[in-house]
Amino acid sequence: MTDTPEQVRARIASFVDRAFANLEQVDYYRVLGVSSASTAEQVREAYYRLAAYLHPDMHGVDIDPAYHARLTKVFSRAVEAYKVLSDSEKRATYDAGLAGGRMRLRTGTTMQPPRREDAIANAKARRFFELSQAALRDEDIRSAKTNLKLALSMEPDSDVIKEELEKIEKLGG
Repeated sequence: MTDTPEQVRARIASFVDRAFANLEQVDYYRVLGVSSASTAEQVREAYYRLAAYLHPDMHGVDIDPAYHARLTKVFSRAVEAYKVLSDSEKRATYDAGLAGGRMRLRTGTTMQPPRREDAIANAKARRFFELSQAALRDEDIRSAKTNLKLALSMEPDSDVIKEELEKIEKLGG
């Protein structure tokens, strides 16, 4: 018996949710589901297999915006992984950084640790979080707290936002 389209969509949604939750702790090899000994051809095949299910255009326009944001983030990371692992020079640089605990290769050869705000799924909540960080740099505690409260109202389950708000409240803001 073959799966119904609804079952396939549910399986993909479950995969996207699990992948999104762990995205910052997973290296490019695990994103694509290949080993570090994989050839460029195996990397390409794994990427195209994932892209067939995860490309946002394959899911239509009538999907939940929060799910679409998670899907896009997971797909973007798969694209990033493919671009790095399919290029021998980038792959060598990435592997050296990975040995040092860095999960991502940013533009050029600079390795960057994951940003905390990348764990915030809602784009508006992430923007308010970023505004709060800018306010903190300007030593405007009140604005930082207001922006964090707005971010939390848009993504109430975000541990990142909650932790930052707790820090601000301890500062007396």
